[in-house]
Amino acid sequence: MKVEILHSERIFEGFINLDKAKIRFEQFDGTLSPPVTRLNAHRGDAVAVLLYDSKLKTFTFVQQFRYPVYTTEPDNAWVIEVVAGSVEGGDDLITTVCREVHEEVGYHVEPHELIDLGRCYPSPGGTSERIFMYAIDVTDKLRSGGGGGLAEEAEDIRCVEMDMQTAFDQVQTGHICDAKTLLTLNWFEKEKWPTIRSRQA
Repeated sequence: MKVEILHSERIFEGFINLDKAKIRFEQFDGTLSPPVTRLNAHRGDAVAVLLYDSKLKTFTFVQQFRYPVYTTEPDNAWVIEVVAGSVEGGDDLITTVCREVHEEVGYHVEPHELIDLGRCYPSPGGTSERIFMYAIDVTDKLRSGGGGGLAEEAEDIRCVEMDMQTAFDQVQTGHICDAKTLLTLNWFEKEKWPTIRSRQA
């Protein structure tokens, strides 16, 4: 499929960069579209990791204030999420996962312990951000740090330990509504949760 970029400019630069482009793209009938203007919020790649304890039957989430959510759902602005963070400074995905887990919840994890769940575009109509998702069983792991995020980045993060049934109940009620968290929990429910439930029966 063909795309013509007629003009492109960066109209805002910051934590999220905003690009504006005039383009034409190949339509499904083979013709090119008329020139259209599109915006792209570019913030690079990110990682997300679901931490679960297969022995205690719990998840470890983080909770923090999210201003964009506050603008639409003030009562739900302290969002429960899986551990996540942006890929920065030339780090690779796995290095980023291990760093974010330690910074946010205090666990030291090894690269070989991570389960790769794939990647997603959280909002492909508005941003080029990709989120690479992982999961890890933290059974019998001890926290080597306090977590809570980085003060220099104004992070105020609370660790939330939650039993698995409560987590899935909160998905059903809409209290857990973050996209990357829903996706990783969906993977867990399909791949792990049935096995755990059968052992409990």
